[in-house]
Amino acid sequence: MQRLIRSVLSGLLITLIGALLVLMTAQIVMRYGFNSSLLWAEEMCRYMLIWLAFLGVAMSYERGEVAALTFVSNALSRRPALLLAMFTFALSLAACLLLVCYGWRFADLAGGSRIPAMRFILDDLFGADAPQAPTIFWIYIALPFGMALVALRLAADIVLCARALAHGETLGDALDRRMGATPQ
Repeated sequence: MQRLIRSVLSGLLITLIGALLVLMTAQIVMRYGFNSSLLWAEEMCRYMLIWLAFLGVAMSYERGEVAALTFVSNALSRRPALLLAMFTFALSLAACLLLVCYGWRFADLAGGSRIPAMRFILDDLFGADAPQAPTIFWIYIALPFGMALVALRLAADIVLCARALAHGETLGDALDRRMGATPQ
């Protein structure tokens, strides 16, 4: 399951980066090559960057690439190091859940207006029969979605640390298991 989530997340990030690169290149060519521009390109790039940021945080944490202060846990013996890690993971989980809760509420309250850039795109593609553009809700939902992914990983890390505590393993063993390696 973990590999599937990593693969889907990687695919989404690669797709978003590719689309962003194509759109920004097209905007540059249109603006400087043809002295015209795509009215909606900068807005769509901004929205893609928002989603990239929150999905990227989840991927970075999943891969263990988020900065961490480990000098205290490294100085502690096995049991206190695992308990400290579980405590800090629980605090981080609580913060992520607050962001999920309030991010969802904000998206629900403030996300009712239509995305202007999508209206331009749909009007260009379909003319007078264009469907309604999606709402800003789908942009605002990036925060709770990304934080929910991080919260799931934090909950899994708490379970890994509890297992390591019960089986006499170290914090390093638990973190190695998180990354897919088998502890020695």
